[in-house]
Amino acid sequence: MEKFTTKFKQMEKKKKIILVSLIAVILIGGIAGGVLLSGNDSAGTQSAERTNEFYRDLKDKVAVEAPDPYDVKIDFDELSKVNPDIYAWIKVPETNIDYPILQNAELPDDYYLNHTVEKEAVLPGSIYTEKYNVTGFTDPVTVIYGHTLKDGTMFSELKKFRDKEFFDANPYVYIYFPAGRLKYQIFAAVAFDDRYILGSYAFQLTEDFETYITELKSCMDGNINPDIAIDNRIITLSTCIDESPNQRWLVNAVLVEEEWY
Repeated sequence: MEKFTTKFKQMEKKKKIILVSLIAVILIGGIAGGVLLSGNDSAGTQSAERTNEFYRDLKDKVAVEAPDPYDVKIDFDELSKVNPDIYAWIKVPETNIDYPILQNAELPDDYYLNHTVEKEAVLPGSIYTEKYNVTGFTDPVTVIYGHTLKDGTMFSELKKFRDKEFFDANPYVYIYFPAGRLKYQIFAAVAFDDRYILGSYAFQLTEDFETYITELKSCMDGNINPDIAIDNRIITLSTCIDESPNQRWLVNAVLVEEEWY
C-alpha cells in the first residue's frame, strides 16, 4: 500500500509539472508578445497589402503632421468611427511605426495580435496593449505589442535600433491620446528572453521595477543609454526576433514629457 501511495504521488507530481509547463507555453507563445512572421502564400501577401494600404489611407485621413513629431495632431473622433477600441496612437520617428493602439478588456488579450483595426482575422494584425495595463499609460511599465513581418511593417522597424548610430540619433517615441500626448526617451533596445513580462514582475513593487530595469541594462545584445534617469512610467515595445524564436526584441523608453489639453 505504501508503494502504491508513493507511486501515485509521483504520478500526480508529474501531471502538475506537465500542466504548469503547458500553461507557460501558452502564456509565452500566445500572449507574451509572441509575434509571428507573415507567411509566403499569395493570399496572405495580398491580405497584408490591402491592410497596409488601409493603414496608409487611415493615417492620411486622421493625422496632421508637424515639423516637431510631438506636435502631430490625431483625429480620434474619426478613429472611433473605424473602431472604438482605438484609444491611442504611437509614432517612432525615422521608422514607419505610425499606428493606432488598441485595447478591449472584453476580448482575449491576444485578439489584436491577429486581427486588424477592422477586426478582420488576418495579418498584419494591430498594435495593441493588454487589459493588465491601464489605457492612460500611468502604470510603471506599459507593454505594447506588434508583429515583425516580412514586408517590414508594424513593429518590424524596431530592429533599426540595433544600429548604435540610429539608436543614438533617434531617441524618442511619441504616444497620442484624445486629450493629450506623451514623449518618451529610449534608454534600451535589447534582445530579451521570451518570458511574459507583465506576469513575471509585480511592477507596483519598487524592487521588481528596479530588477526589470537592471535586467534590461544587463542584456548583451543591443544598445543602452546609461545616462538616462529612470524612475517610473516606462513603455516596452515588444516584437519577435525571427532568427531567435525564444527571444523578444524590446525597445524601452521612459516618460520625459507630457501635455494634456
